[in-house]
Amino acid sequence: MKKLSLLPVSIKRVLQYCDVAYNIDEDFVLIDFDSMPMPEDFRFMRCTFVALCLQGRGSYNVGTLERDVHPNDIIIIPEGQVLGGISITKEFKGLGVFISNEFLFDIISDVHDVTNLFVLAREYPVFTLTLKEVDIFRRYASIIKDKVADKTHIFRRQVTGTLLAAMIYDICNAAKRVMSTPNTDKTKAQEVFEHFIHLVEHNFRTIRNVGWYSEQMDISSKSLLEMVKRVSNRTPNEWLDVYTSLEIRLLLTHTTKSIKEIADELNFGSQSSLGKFFRANVGMSPSAYRQKK
Repeated sequence: MKKLSLLPVSIKRVLQYCDVAYNIDEDFVLIDFDSMPMPEDFRFMRCTFVALCLQGRGSYNVGTLERDVHPNDIIIIPEGQVLGGISITKEFKGLGVFISNEFLFDIISDVHDVTNLFVLAREYPVFTLTLKEVDIFRRYASIIKDKVADKTHIFRRQVTGTLLAAMIYDICNAAKRVMSTPNTDKTKAQEVFEHFIHLVEHNFRTIRNVGWYSEQMDISSKSLLEMVKRVSNRTPNEWLDVYTSLEIRLLLTHTTKSIKEIADELNFGSQSSLGKFFRANVGMSPSAYRQKK
């Protein structure tokens, strides 16, 4: 098995350097940890990674924070994070899923649900599943393996996406149990970040002025920038761009609304201004994106 020695971590790299038996093109990989070389240095994530520890212990760093992993722990590392400092015991076993953002946006049809996963990963990158939840995750993985392996199935990609979406929703549901437990150790920055994201979720379609959000929260724009950046490694403007570009992708993929109708719905001044924004954030025009889908 080749050693993974190149940055960044993308599904293309995973396919190139790991022994992969289950994948959908360069959009999805399901792999056992036994088949994964562990990088020694830091890597920039170009896909979302979800994993379940089944046996043994480990630790890793996301940015400057170290996280410990134990049996029955679920791990979520979204695209854009910097991963490194990985250490695992010899008996470590687990299941890992790599998902491209393109595939993730295809299978989850509501922007709130996609970004909820991102926010969850920031607040609770590792949390423990119940034995029942572990069993459900393993059953999802087993069925997904069967469907991915059946290359004669004409709806192989769609069925895999549906199963994966269901698995993600169950993970988010499990996280709600963890999130409902009061966290007395929250910092001021974490509280500000959560308040900001709550406001963004309800207002980004019409208001994308960071000054408005700082006014609603009764803090300065500078303080908002510093605290949101400290917690999430993204600026407030970047979070607004994430929500808006996700919503445009989902509307292009899952509705028949015209680009002008989408521009009006999301309070862009014109169809061309939406196009300029979309090209800057996605790398292609809205019409090219819709045609691709």
